[in-house]
Amino acid sequence: AGAMAQWAAQAALAAGAGEAIVDNGGDIYLQAVEPAVISLGTGASKLADRLAFRIEPQQTPLAVCSSSGKMGHSMSLGQCDLATIVAKDAALADAAATQAANLVRTPDDVDAALERIMAIRDIAGVLIVKDDRVGLAGRLPDLVRAG
Repeated sequence: AGAMAQWAAQAALAAGAGEAIVDNGGDIYLQAVEPAVISLGTGASKLADRLAFRIEPQQTPLAVCSSSGKMGHSMSLGQCDLATIVAKDAALADAAATQAANLVRTPDDVDAALERIMAIRDIAGVLIVKDDRVGLAGRLPDLVRAG
């Protein structure tokens, strides 16, 4: 999904679009000319509909890809509320988000998952939510209140 989002955005830009924001089921690729706010859906957790990233144009092009062990139709081996990865390559961000979500079953798993994902070359940052625990690592866009 991340690779397709990036491909679609790049095709739009190559065809002359001044900017492109493509969301393919939580895998987002964007090239923005103005600041963009991307809401981070955490499902039914205490943080539901409260978190967002503010992405400045100079931070783009950028991929913001998310996965969850509790939401969506994809099978997950974990119980993560939300794992979001930021990288320049959307296929990499998508795969890393899936891995992060698979690694988290309890809040105690968050730190180890952050370390493991940040060890992957070209990952800029990671955000993981499990219950009331939020873990952040790397270089992420500004975290803002959604809505």
